[in-house]
Amino acid sequence: MEHFNPKLVEAVEHVKTNPSVQTALEYVKDHLDETIRDQKELVLIEAPTGHEKAKAERYLSMLREAGLDDIYMDEHFNVIGKLHGTGNTGCSVLLEGHLDTVFSFGDVKGIETDAEGRIHCPGICDDTRAIAANLAVLRAFKAANLRPVHDIYFCGTVCEEGLGGMKGMAWTLDQLKDKTKLLTTISIDGATAEIFYANATGMIDLEITIEGPGGHAWTACERVSAIHAAGLAIAEIAKIVPPKDPKTTLTVSLIEGGQAIHAIAQKAVFKINARSNSQAALNEVEEQIYQATRRGVEIEQKKEGSEGELCLSIEKTLDVPAGTQPDDAPIIQLAKLATQAVGRNYKFLPGGCTNTNMSIERGIPAVTLGRGGEEYGTHTLKEWFNPKGVYACEQKSILMLSVLAGLDGVIAPLDKA
Repeated sequence: MEHFNPKLVEAVEHVKTNPSVQTALEYVKDHLDETIRDQKELVLIEAPTGHEKAKAERYLSMLREAGLDDIYMDEHFNVIGKLHGTGNTGCSVLLEGHLDTVFSFGDVKGIETDAEGRIHCPGICDDTRAIAANLAVLRAFKAANLRPVHDIYFCGTVCEEGLGGMKGMAWTLDQLKDKTKLLTTISIDGATAEIFYANATGMIDLEITIEGPGGHAWTACERVSAIHAAGLAIAEIAKIVPPKDPKTTLTVSLIEGGQAIHAIAQKAVFKINARSNSQAALNEVEEQIYQATRRGVEIEQKKEGSEGELCLSIEKTLDVPAGTQPDDAPIIQLAKLATQAVGRNYKFLPGGCTNTNMSIERGIPAVTLGRGGEEYGTHTLKEWFNPKGVYACEQKSILMLSVLAGLDGVIAPLDKA
């Protein structure tokens, strides 16, 4: 049996049994239909990464209608609002979900609900469910008159997906560092009410470009080929054996080049994705990639009888930091206890590449909780979401925020206990 800090066990039990907190927990259950309506409305406002303005404007208005009055949208279209704490402590906790989806404009054709009650629409889960859930948490705090001691920030962040690389969360944290002492962050992103992440899988994307003089495949046959060099470089990269522990991966994911079937290629481009649960391991693999790429180009450049010069350039297009937290960290224990408190069995997954990465990099304790329901096909056009029982997500957030921020007249903040 896992050992938990007795103070955390007592804190979760105390807030769980408090009548006002119980009112909030019942609120998100009783008002689930309203939350799902919000989710359906928001998913129809398409928000590809880098194009979140329209969804951000609507989300801001929803938060304001729910009673969050200290709220604004920054120049990147992050939505940032504060529920004022009664203690004027200068400290805060943050609850967020990301506004963007992986889909392009035009991918969302509408919403369909099947006979089992599952909602079909691209983006209905990732991460539209999260921002609707967090809106419900705010309404529950207001309806139950829960008054946090520390401030609580409610945020909808941009640029989480793809090459956005969690920049929205980074921008948000950088803004808040001059306004508050941020004690912890909770992100909602991922499937089920049981799964949570509290460590950061680092990730880099590299774009390798090789250029040469090119020429006719017959009459200029001595000239070096950009595609040959790319192929040799990839062959060298394929020899790299990343460590299994900490888990580290790399793959050449895309390649293109050449200008005609009867020509020596003037240009070749390939792209690499590498990930690791360790920043040191990721750095080492990155350096091995650079060395392997240069070797491959050099082999083509120096082959007997070759003519012309090759030019190599390497651009890092994405850089997401890796990081870890101790397995017995209070935020991890609290996520487990809150999951148990709402009647679910927690599942703490290693790694994870979410907005939590940006908090961990800055030394801020953080977790990413699942969205609460059965899901299928995230990041595909066949994405669907089953809303049955999903309020467990909101209930976990209510319990964790109550413990972390404290509640006036109920419990002191965790850092003050």
